[in-house]
Amino acid sequence: MNRIRSSVKSLLCLSLFSPMPALAFQSDTTNILMLAISLGGFCLFNLLLTGLFYFTGKYQSKRFAKMHAIISLLPAGITFVVAVMYIQGAGAISLNIGVIIISIALSLLPIQLSHHAKAPTEKTPLILAIVALLMMIVAYYAAPLTIFAIAIAHIAAMSRSSIGVKLLSYATLIAGYGYLGFWAYQIALHS
Repeated sequence: MNRIRSSVKSLLCLSLFSPMPALAFQSDTTNILMLAISLGGFCLFNLLLTGLFYFTGKYQSKRFAKMHAIISLLPAGITFVVAVMYIQGAGAISLNIGVIIISIALSLLPIQLSHHAKAPTEKTPLILAIVALLMMIVAYYAAPLTIFAIAIAHIAAMSRSSIGVKLLSYATLIAGYGYLGFWAYQIALHS
């Protein structure tokens, strides 16, 4: 009898180290994690844009800060709708809700920064145009960054600036829209 108890204890101890089926993960875990990773990447680059616009003085305009916040809230809203559609369990939805709440908080940051923003300088459009061009160069390695480069180039083109800055902004816009069109064509072709 004592020998049976010791063998049962041994089996129980060994079962703790044996692989068990992952019952916590559903079939759509990959989709849910991709949503969280995509929204996290958007938040990172949106935070970089927030810093750029704050330090160049674009948040002096309360309207600009509100528009940036509203546009930044769109991906969080879309992710929330998709996450609710793919709801499979408490773990998956809590992960997405956490990322969505952080995204909303970072999206509302421009409104808070607009209260302490300094005035834009005469170099602001040039800085924006150069950053848009640099972002476009980086976008050739990571195509989704083209959207951020286009957004910065539009803001630089709308600013009061010299003809050289406007030409640089428009050249970035032409390259950005062309590159975005190329990738849209490639996605449509291979889908």
